[in-house]
Amino acid sequence: MANKITEKYFKHHNFAQHEKRVLDEITTRTNFRPEKEIFRGQIYDKDKVGSLIYKGVWRDKPTVLKIQGLQPDVDEIDLIGRFNDQNESAKIRLPELYDGSMWNEKDGYGYLLLEYIDAPQIFQPPFANQEQIKDLCALYQEYKINCLREPLIEREPNELSSLVFTAQRVSHWAKIAQTKGHLAGAEVRNMEKFLSLAGKHLPSIKMEFMHGHFTYDDIFKLSDKEYVLMSNLFWSYRPEFYDTTFHLWAGIKSLREQNVTVDQIIGYLQNWLEEYKKLPVVLQDADFERKFDMMMAERCIGALLVDIQNQYYESDRNNFIAHLTELFRDLFNHFTDKLEKTNLNKT
Repeated sequence: MANKITEKYFKHHNFAQHEKRVLDEITTRTNFRPEKEIFRGQIYDKDKVGSLIYKGVWRDKPTVLKIQGLQPDVDEIDLIGRFNDQNESAKIRLPELYDGSMWNEKDGYGYLLLEYIDAPQIFQPPFANQEQIKDLCALYQEYKINCLREPLIEREPNELSSLVFTAQRVSHWAKIAQTKGHLAGAEVRNMEKFLSLAGKHLPSIKMEFMHGHFTYDDIFKLSDKEYVLMSNLFWSYRPEFYDTTFHLWAGIKSLREQNVTVDQIIGYLQNWLEEYKKLPVVLQDADFERKFDMMMAERCIGALLVDIQNQYYESDRNNFIAHLTELFRDLFNHFTDKLEKTNLNKT
């Protein structure tokens, strides 16, 4: 059973209403001294806060406090322990867990006191340079071989089929978009096109266990020989090679320069594709490019249905939404056109 976050959009009550009381309780219990809030986990809306992260000091060392208000399906403390028990990578590790309490009904929250990682992310969005692309690809190979030796959780019935899993997610995103008044006619048509292609392509794409947020935000580089992986609530089952595309979607939707063209982005994505194809873990799958294209199409439809409308913009919100919508529609057409031309008899 993997953790579901966005799936709880219609059920979750705002944890922010209790944040001061909860922070006071935890600091009294642990003697953690908060310095500043560094992250606020929201399920699309400001009034749907699920988690809070603070930087501070605990026992005279820099420490991160994560408060988990949204009840997890699998506690992050458990996931960290299970990962550490099976991880054979000398290069990739998780932040050290100093102390914590699993989510429980009595408290109505859980918390983790974690090592503060004073290091840069593997690259800064929206785009990686060539050296950074090679760096992340090499790390991807290491992660696939030595960090994913066995799943940390059991599958649920809907995680047995890529088609069932993906169709359910798209339906949920559409429901959110409709509820918020953002479901444009163009996106309804794109969704129908995507689901038609999904019916043809996803039955031959397996579900695999992976880190569901394998992106620059969650990979910190201490040195060329040591990387720390964050957001460990998100170990989950996804369709094959979803984790090659998640960071690409994240980078594109972080764009705030409106002079970047879709052709430039397609060229950038093609560069990533060619670097991925050099990896042993990819070379063994002759069908990689089709699977990559399918996952990019999935990321595009997700962006168009929910992500673009519900992310933060410092200014010019309407202009950025219009620009990103046009970019993602063009990218969606690019990848779905490729998929429509793919001869499935050869895959």
